[in-house]
Amino acid sequence: MADYFSQTVIRPDIPRAAMTALEREILGEIFEEEAVGDDVYFCASHGPGDLVFLDIAEARALLAEDEAIESSLADLARDELARADADADELELDLSVISFEGIFQDIVKRSSLDYVEVEAAWTCSKMRPDGFGGAATLITADDIQSVSTAGWLEEAVARLSGDSGPG
Repeated sequence: MADYFSQTVIRPDIPRAAMTALEREILGEIFEEEAVGDDVYFCASHGPGDLVFLDIAEARALLAEDEAIESSLADLARDELARADADADELELDLSVISFEGIFQDIVKRSSLDYVEVEAAWTCSKMRPDGFGGAATLITADDIQSVSTAGWLEEAVARLSGDSGPG
C-alpha cells in the first residue's frame, strides 16, 4: 500500500495578533507550528488535516474571546454548536466546508498582511505516477488562486500541441 503526503508550508509567518483565538487553536490542530517571535510559522509534514475535534466548552470559550470579529471559522463553529446534541462533549468541525485557505483569507482581510502563500509538495512512498507533484496558492483579501504542477503541465502540453499542428 502506498502512503501519500502533501507537505505544506505557509508564508509569511502569521502574526498572533492577526488571528482570533479559535483560528489560532484550529490552525494549530491542522498544521504543525513554530513560534517566531510574535508570529507563528505553520507547516504540515504529512499534509494539513480537515477534520478537527474540540471540546464543546473550549469551543464556546474560544468563540467568546473574539465574539465581535468576523470569521468564517467562527460561523462554522457556531452552526455546529447549534446542531450538537445537548449531551455532546465534543464538537466535530469539517473544515472542508471553508478550507484552511478560507481561514487564512479571513486573517488577510482583517490584518496588515497583503497575502498568504501556500506551497505544497505531493509525494508518495512508492513510485506511483499519481503520487508526485505540487501546488502553489496565493491568498489575498479578495481572491484565492491556485496552480498545480499537473495543471501547468497539461496547459504546456496543450500549447505545444497547438503550436505544432497545421495553422
